[in-house]
Amino acid sequence: MPKYAVKMKAELENINKLIPIENNLWKFNIKSQDGMDSREGITVSKGDSLELSGSKGEANFIIKWNSSNPQSYIKIVDSKGVSGMYTADNAGKYVTILVLECRGIEPTSCIPGEDFSAETSGGTVFSNIDLSDGDWAEYDEENDASVSITDVVYIIEKM
Repeated sequence: MPKYAVKMKAELENINKLIPIENNLWKFNIKSQDGMDSREGITVSKGDSLELSGSKGEANFIIKWNSSNPQSYIKIVDSKGVSGMYTADNAGKYVTILVLECRGIEPTSCIPGEDFSAETSGGTVFSNIDLSDGDWAEYDEENDASVSITDVVYIIEKM
């Protein structure tokens, strides 16, 4: 099965790490492997476990395209060296934060969402960070510092 790396790049101000919350709803635009069909804004969560028909396997997203007989799917998989976290050490660099195993589907883009938390340089944790605009900013009162995540960009590469 083809695997795809979802990579993220961002600028961090006074943020130590950006972490997807457990069972984050990842949002993607996808197309069928033959390029005949596409969907925008589909959501995939590791917390969603769906049975594949005619198989003992499971996936996190299943679709049956109009142009094909077999069902197509996306499965979020663990991959060595991928923690899902984006850290201050990575700022400005592309880092793999998610790996997808796909059958009959090609993810074409990842859409930033709001299922993240961040830990500041001072140790304060902010929850429900919304990156849908590509930027987020707040003030860390405990540490008297402005904090921000800017210039968020995702790319998807076939592994």
